[in-house]
Amino acid sequence: METWERMEELRKTILHHNQLYYEKDTPEISDFAYDALLQELMRLEKEYPLFASPDSPTQKVGGKASERFGKVTHKNVMQSLGNAFSEAEIEEFTSRIDQTLKNSGVNTQAEYVVEQKIDGLSVSIEYENGVLSRASTRGDGQTGEDITPNIMTLRNLPLKISPSVPYLEVRGEVYMPYQSFLKINELAELNGDKIFSNPRNAAAGSLRQLDAGITASRELEVFVFNIQEIAQMSFDTHAQSLAFLASQGFMASPGYRICRNDQEVWQAIMDIGESRGSLPYGIDGAVVKLNQIGYRTYLGQTSKVPRWAIAFKFPPEQKQTIVQRIDIQVGRTGKLTPVAVLEPVHIAGSTVARATLHNEDFIHEKDIREGDTVILQKAGDVIPEVLSVVSEKRPVDSRPFSMPSVCPVCGAPVVREDGEAASRCTGPDCPAQLFRHMIHFVSKDALDIDGLGPAVIEKLLEKKLIFSVADLFAIHEKKAELLQMGKKVDTSVRNMLQSIEKAKDCSLDRLIVALGIRNVGVAAARTLAANYRSLRDIQHADVSSLALLPDFGLLTAQSLVDFFALEQTRHLLDALEKQGVRLDGGTRVQVSDSRFAGRTFVLTGTLPVLTRDEAAAMILSHGGKVASAVSKKTDFVVAGESAGSKLTKAQELGISVINEDEFLSMAAPSDE
Repeated sequence: METWERMEELRKTILHHNQLYYEKDTPEISDFAYDALLQELMRLEKEYPLFASPDSPTQKVGGKASERFGKVTHKNVMQSLGNAFSEAEIEEFTSRIDQTLKNSGVNTQAEYVVEQKIDGLSVSIEYENGVLSRASTRGDGQTGEDITPNIMTLRNLPLKISPSVPYLEVRGEVYMPYQSFLKINELAELNGDKIFSNPRNAAAGSLRQLDAGITASRELEVFVFNIQEIAQMSFDTHAQSLAFLASQGFMASPGYRICRNDQEVWQAIMDIGESRGSLPYGIDGAVVKLNQIGYRTYLGQTSKVPRWAIAFKFPPEQKQTIVQRIDIQVGRTGKLTPVAVLEPVHIAGSTVARATLHNEDFIHEKDIREGDTVILQKAGDVIPEVLSVVSEKRPVDSRPFSMPSVCPVCGAPVVREDGEAASRCTGPDCPAQLFRHMIHFVSKDALDIDGLGPAVIEKLLEKKLIFSVADLFAIHEKKAELLQMGKKVDTSVRNMLQSIEKAKDCSLDRLIVALGIRNVGVAAARTLAANYRSLRDIQHADVSSLALLPDFGLLTAQSLVDFFALEQTRHLLDALEKQGVRLDGGTRVQVSDSRFAGRTFVLTGTLPVLTRDEAAAMILSHGGKVASAVSKKTDFVVAGESAGSKLTKAQELGISVINEDEFLSMAAPSDE
């Protein structure tokens, strides 16, 4: 490949990764790999300036403002930092500053501040007359995104400072502490949502939410590391400015150190590196800044970076260890996750003995086997990950890994559907999934049992008061234990027990939803309830008859047949019936007339009088169908307050949109 071709390839590749990192918060490569690409391009542009491009990613900050947020033109350009990767490069940096100052007639010895380089999202925060007025992301350095409502949810950021400061703009790094990161990923796993790959991505994704309430729930924090502008006040040194920020309530660049020569600078960098494993948040390097603010003008800056500061990037620590065996964990959602049990190895500040192998495809791609010697590192200094296999050290009798065909916890069949990387347990009463099953079983679309939130369910499981969803309907026998576990108000326990008792007579469609059958949602459950009298009838239905139901197909039909064929399902239905749950649906919808026959309705938004369930029952009682999504087959969309994307799609497709009054008029009893 010609040099100019390689340079063009590098530019395109770096721009692609810039977009993923800065704009979408979904990087595909490590920071270290990205920095290697950027360093190569910088070296080539220096050696072959004829082939350099003015719009090269080496000349500007990587991202751009999202269209989802209001745009902010930065009063002070938010630059990036140049990078160093060796002690020699740090020495070159300090020597260049010393020489530049000497050439400028400065006789005072240069001082440096060495700080942690927090791995998060860079922001600008502005205060007017002591009150937080605006916050924005870096974007492309010139234009960022207005994230003011979100930044105000950060728990360690002062919303007010001394009113004696007319204007202050600070720069900081928003991050997610490790503890919050692990908690959010655990919750995402439970709900079947996207798992964040590292705390930096989690912080960036959380800060750029359109709903500030979501940001608030993510427990973000911020370190402030620079004053961009301040009115009616000045500082001689950077250290003085950090002390001022701390006095105003900011968490200002923790653990910084003032150094007077390159040896002290290098020692400070090494000390920060040693502390990485013990910090409750992520850092990916150290930052070195000229301490004397007045001298910085002699150094100047490029279009992208200041010449008076540099970032030292720590390489990811890697160690070799042995995969002793591969275990299978069954998560709360039924997902089977292979886990490498490792010969313990100390890496990035802690001893690692286990590492997730994600899924079957990940293992096969890297060809990881029991007994293999592997290269290990911590992603974002948090999560141990297996990078590769040292194939020359593989035992001669090793065998390729294969995912088990049955759940190691309950013995139910394991399935992997087309287009999915995850394998899942199909057991409806699998002990490993009981917490998730319980939450779904009592949810609003299912049995809708009041007083049984996740915290209460977790305590019931922890105290071993329930071992199956069917046990809920016998929980009244353990009222004394309920009162002892924190539900001290007798009324709250009584209300919960009454709600459980009432759920025994729930409608058939709700009972179907509660079972959590794959590929069977609310709309499909209503269709089943309209065509079968009980769960026992559905249990004995065959694929061909189920596939003929409206909007059903072979996939949904087969999911139902497979579910009801499981021994666990049979035991669960027997247990529910034994506890008094009506498998025929105690509040079955009666069809009073067929005025809505052949008509499909979609409900969206909050109706003034009716609940969605009440409106759906009225539609079904008149022979109509309720769908969960708008399509060309939809006849009417009943729209209430705060109707969202469904209303928009209906308008785009030209589908009739009616309000509650119009719907009630259509459903009103006939005069005849």
